[in-house]
Amino acid sequence: MKFKHISTKFILAFVSILAVVFSVLIVVFYFSFSISMNNYISSSSYSMQEELDSAVTEVINESAYLYGRIMNSSNIELMDVIANKDLPREQRKEAFNSVISRVGVDGDYFNDVVIITGEARFGINSGPTEEASGYSDLVAHKNNVMYVGNYRESLIMGIYSDGSAIDFEGIFLFFMSENKIKEMCNPVNGGVGYSFIMRSDGYIVSHVDSSLVGKVVVYSDVYNPENAPEYKTEVLDGKKRIVVTSKPELLNLRYAFNSCIVSVLDYDHYFGKMNGALAIVLSVSFAMLVLSVVLAIIRARKISKPITLLSESINATAEPTKEHVSVLSEGDELVQLERNYDLMMDRIFDLIERNKEDMQMQRNLELESLQMQINPHFLYNTLDAISWMARIKKQPEIDRLVMNLAKFFRLFLHNGDKFVKVSEEVEMVKSYLEIDKIRFPGRVTVHTEIDEEVKELPVLKLILQPIIENCLKYAFVTHNGNLYIRAYLKDDDIIFEVEDDGDGFDVPEDIFTRPATMQSGGYGLKNVNERIRLQYGEGYGLTIFSKKGEGTKVTVRLKKQ
Repeated sequence: MKFKHISTKFILAFVSILAVVFSVLIVVFYFSFSISMNNYISSSSYSMQEELDSAVTEVINESAYLYGRIMNSSNIELMDVIANKDLPREQRKEAFNSVISRVGVDGDYFNDVVIITGEARFGINSGPTEEASGYSDLVAHKNNVMYVGNYRESLIMGIYSDGSAIDFEGIFLFFMSENKIKEMCNPVNGGVGYSFIMRSDGYIVSHVDSSLVGKVVVYSDVYNPENAPEYKTEVLDGKKRIVVTSKPELLNLRYAFNSCIVSVLDYDHYFGKMNGALAIVLSVSFAMLVLSVVLAIIRARKISKPITLLSESINATAEPTKEHVSVLSEGDELVQLERNYDLMMDRIFDLIERNKEDMQMQRNLELESLQMQINPHFLYNTLDAISWMARIKKQPEIDRLVMNLAKFFRLFLHNGDKFVKVSEEVEMVKSYLEIDKIRFPGRVTVHTEIDEEVKELPVLKLILQPIIENCLKYAFVTHNGNLYIRAYLKDDDIIFEVEDDGDGFDVPEDIFTRPATMQSGGYGLKNVNERIRLQYGEGYGLTIFSKKGEGTKVTVRLKKQ
């Protein structure tokens, strides 16, 4: 086989490839840098806004802490005086001042504290005297600290006490320093922008520009809280800006701000450097392209001759009747390629044979696996048959034992589902307890209290049974007793309680962290706790309280889904 002008063909091929590669690299570099920069800015901005959310929430928390100190039981008598409209105003004012003096109001956080009870209004300073629209919301959301609005340089946080905590009914207003929030919002990222807090209706809660605070400034084309989280580029005041908007989850959830955090960043600070970097990359790329073309010409001429010889050698290998003889010199750089080609061909044939063997083995294993599968209905039918035989033989206890075992397995397997209803979980435990009752009659008296509102809720399967098993094994060693099983909702979580009046024990502090075995008695509880935490996260799992001679109580907290 002859190659005409192979050197020229190599040169053209190399130059074309290099030109395409460098062009693609430049385009990829530009877009990759732009995308990476945008991702970096957005992620760092969202992260900064999350930190700002936490920081602002911590500041607002001071109002809740102050309310708690005011409503402390030690202030009951003074609060009664404040609320008593039959007493002179001076006496009630003096009681108010005494309460404020006791609890200690930090001037860095609070500009004023106001208590409104009946027609009377008491404050440290002269707060607003007009009624605010947010007061009606406070009454509707009694005993919850909420954002009311702004007054001068203050954020007003309020709470309506309905007298359930102590015998006092009225409205508390905490005028929090807006400067505290402003300090956190400005500057952003070393002075290249600022952040501010805005309600969903465009009402400015906190802003570096004090003249905007408390006003409704709606820029539907720029700041649209409905699209949060949002990252985009806009022109503001004739200058290109990056606008990042997100909703502060902590602040909105805890204090009903219904707000979003907006960060306005300097576009040129980030992307102005990209143009300079791109110019440098273009210059370096062009120089590398020229150098690569020169090297490609030199290398193409050197490769063309050995390539022809290698082709002749490969053609010789393809004819099985001829003995393969190398046509390349020992000093040529392609001689190793020729040898590797021969080895590669031998290995390819070996791999083909091995692949055939592996496929056959895999098929055999699949057939064996299919043969080993057992239909769970076979187990149910067998248990049903034993139950009928027990009835025929007039053995009611065996009948009950088998039927409860069958029911337990049906609920346990549950078509392979990971979750079951609360009612099904309790029903499975009842079947298990029925089996134990047959084995040990009179040992345990079971009481169940399952609220209707939780019966249809889904929970992780097989949570209660290991706890019940542990109880039956260790709680009633010395005497018989009672077992209480409860299920109810608390703080929007599902709570299971398993309580007994058995022997009790000293609960180790590391009961859920130390190594446990099947024989140690802690394996089941540790296993259940780890499954719950893996499924629902931190804050969920088991809590154990026990005292020797009095019994044990295991509380299970699960997330409502």
